Amino acid sequence: MDNTKNLILEAKELYSKKSYFEAKSCLLKVFENFNLDIKLKMNLYVLISDIYYKINEFENAENYLLKYLKEDRSNSNIFNLLGNVYLKKRDFKNSEKSYLESEKLDKNNETAIFNLAILYHNLGKKKEAISFYKKILIKNPKKIGILFNLASLDKTIINEEKISFLKKIINDNKLNHFDMASCYFLIAENEKKKKNFKDEINLLSSANKLSFRSNEKKNIQLNEYWLKIIPKKFNKIDFKKKYVNTDNTKNFYPIFIIGLPRCGSTLIESIISSGKDKVENLGETNLVNWAFLNTNRDFLKLIDNKKKIIIDHNLTAKKLIGSIDNLIINKNNDIYFSEKSLENFYYIDLILNIYPNAKFINPYRNIIDNTFAIYKQFLSNISWSHSLENILLYFDNYFSTINYFKQKYSDKIFSISLEEFSNDPKNSAMEIYKFCNLRWDEKCLDFYKRDDLFTNTASINQIRSAVQKYDLSKYEAYKGMLNKYLKKYSWLNNN
Repeated sequence: MDNTKNLILEAKELYSKKSYFEAKSCLLKVFENFNLDIKLKMNLYVLISDIYYKINEFENAENYLLKYLKEDRSNSNIFNLLGNVYLKKRDFKNSEKSYLESEKLDKNNETAIFNLAILYHNLGKKKEAISFYKKILIKNPKKIGILFNLASLDKTIINEEKISFLKKIINDNKLNHFDMASCYFLIAENEKKKKNFKDEINLLSSANKLSFRSNEKKNIQLNEYWLKIIPKKFNKIDFKKKYVNTDNTKNFYPIFIIGLPRCGSTLIESIISSGKDKVENLGETNLVNWAFLNTNRDFLKLIDNKKKIIIDHNLTAKKLIGSIDNLIINKNNDIYFSEKSLENFYYIDLILNIYPNAKFINPYRNIIDNTFAIYKQFLSNISWSHSLENILLYFDNYFSTINYFKQKYSDKIFSISLEEFSNDPKNSAMEIYKFCNLRWDEKCLDFYKRDDLFTNTASINQIRSAVQKYDLSKYEAYKGMLNKYLKKYSWLNNN
């Protein structure tokens, strides 16, 4: 019994340190070697399921939760967790079913209600999403994050009465930084409607500063990485050592959508996955960056080291291939999938050494428009999006990086402007299909009619209709606000 307790304690300690693979090994030893009472066993089912969830082994995560439910189907939280697992597997029907069961078992399970609202929102089921958001707001009208999401679906929600309410709770100064930021973004949107652009920008400045402060320590670290470390090192990494088992990936034909946020990446991904050839839409997995940093932890220490960087290529490849394989549903002879973690433009060398058949689509748009489209969007998960200075610095790094790789792999990277695409969607889509070696299917332009079209990006509402004409005048009123940066960034003068 002491051995059992020690192994469990060790597993929990490893879990708390985020050493998930080691924690998993401990728990598997417990299950294999000891007879456990049913209550303890069920608790460990939940723990190991969460571990599998965190290491992207969703099939195993599901199996352990189902083992729990064989013993007890009365726990609302377990069904909610199961819904999360199905969501990761892109099994939206079972995800919905599990969340609904969770809410049925406990009408006060706000997490399950919220997850239902988000699921419906991401699937474009506007009516259902609004209904569940309102369920939460009825009980607690000061749930600002919920109000923010609701306002994105129903613009009439934010009237003058609601603006007064938001200003009042700001003055009360009882909100956390994230909720305070949400308030400022909502008020800024109201000022834009009234064409008070200077007031809008001032409010957006406050909103973005608060958003940054909501997770300040992490954002500082991420800015160091994305704005300083990786731009200096991406072309110094030694990728000459090929992954020794490329046979494992020779039947994979991945399409990586790369570039800057708010450039139409979600639109392109939706079109690619809506044709007669089955292209699995993986969304933004961040798996390349995760696999790279997870297996090359010393990389962060090398910013001042001028030597070439030798990475553990085989281990990186193993982790990446394994993680992506867990997400692929249809494993046919030839496997096509799209992935749109936009920062992957830094990892083109790495990706091509692991997936030699990979193609890269690089959408772009007018720089002025792009800058303010990012600044005006609540992108709390993008550390550098919270100031105009950092946005432009990231852009500068992007231009130098993508130009480097476009010269190196001219046949692997296809660039297309959002303006061009929106003005001639059919021919643009045909070009993309040709580049990706996909059979043309005109029905791909009807992507917005799909019931299973899922996205959790900032383009969540834009992809619910046909391709719209690009409005180049949309951000004209903001153009002068970038004048002070013209000397520093010559590419700004091209707009």
